[in-house]
Amino acid sequence: MEQGIVLESVWVAVGFAVFVALAWRKVAKALGDVLDERSQKISVELKEAAALRDEALAELQNYQRLHREAAEEAKAIIKSAEASAQRIRETAEKNALAAVKRREQQADAKIKAAEASMVAELRDRAASLAIATATEIITSNLDEAASLKLVDNAAAEIEKLN
Repeated sequence: MEQGIVLESVWVAVGFAVFVALAWRKVAKALGDVLDERSQKISVELKEAAALRDEALAELQNYQRLHREAAEEAKAIIKSAEASAQRIRETAEKNALAAVKRREQQADAKIKAAEASMVAELRDRAASLAIATATEIITSNLDEAASLKLVDNAAAEIEKLN
């Protein structure tokens, strides 16, 4: 009986091995198909990722170019603004100098007019004072005959002028 059990065990083992071999073929084929499908899916995803990476790099380069252009434009705007500010500053300085010069000329004209007015007023006062003093001196030193003689001389002078 022992021999029958061993022989039976061998046949069970051989049957099991054949079953496993047949099952392994179908499982291996199915597993291979699943792995191949997964490999293709991964390959497609890698291609998509590469394409997205290339697009992202292109966008990055585009944005870097736009950033450089914007920086250059900003520099140009700043340079233009500085030049405009310098022109405005120079114009303002010229206008201020011209205004100061005009004010100085106006002040000089006012001073000259005031001087002329003062000189005329001083002349009038000096003339009035001289006349008053001369009148007082003449009236105190002249008698009536000398006074009449002076009036005659003055009348003669006036006639000569006409």
